[in-house]
Amino acid sequence: MAVEATLTHEAHADTDAQDAPLSRAEKRDQQSARILEAAKACFVRSGFQGASMQQICGEANMSPGALYRYFPSKEAIIEAIAEADRKHDAEIFAAMFENPDVVDGFVKAAMAHIRHMHESNNAALFAEIRVESIRNEAINLTCQDALGEVQQNFRSYLQQAIDRGEIDPAVELDFFLPMIVAIGEGLAINDLPAQGVPLDRIETLLRLATEAMLRPRRGAAAAN
Repeated sequence: MAVEATLTHEAHADTDAQDAPLSRAEKRDQQSARILEAAKACFVRSGFQGASMQQICGEANMSPGALYRYFPSKEAIIEAIAEADRKHDAEIFAAMFENPDVVDGFVKAAMAHIRHMHESNNAALFAEIRVESIRNEAINLTCQDALGEVQQNFRSYLQQAIDRGEIDPAVELDFFLPMIVAIGEGLAINDLPAQGVPLDRIETLLRLATEAMLRPRRGAAAAN
């Protein structure tokens, strides 16, 4: 009976939590997420230039006044999308820095990003943003800030491995990093899993390419 009473109490507690009114911050987050999803759909369907704030309002089923309280422009929406990606990338890099095997850490970080892009179905959106960044300075700055953070995280991780004598990259990091980020962008935009390329095959090829570029010194890692 005591167990049944406890379970009943917990069930009521869960129900009460679900029925509890949302805080102002939670409501704002919920509305922001709703707008971002609507904007993503409009950008993919009509392109950044073709999608208007009015169309985004219609997709989100809210008035222009309500939308502009959250985002004053399409550029501000792109900034919010980039910020959400930064948070996801931060989780990927945190796991990478905890991995003592530099090649494995690098490859797993890349695979986590490829998997995320595929599962979120964001390849077309990412392609649209990158095209717009060519002609829109505000969007370009947002993209360059995000890519700069990615490069800096990889630089720190790889430089530490170089300093430990674990890898001997084929070229200097100043040249390696822009190239590897460009390759990563190409993989994200093309969404190879959607084209039928299995993730395990992508990982196999990435691992071989990474080992060739970073040239790990097997004995060094064991010595450390």
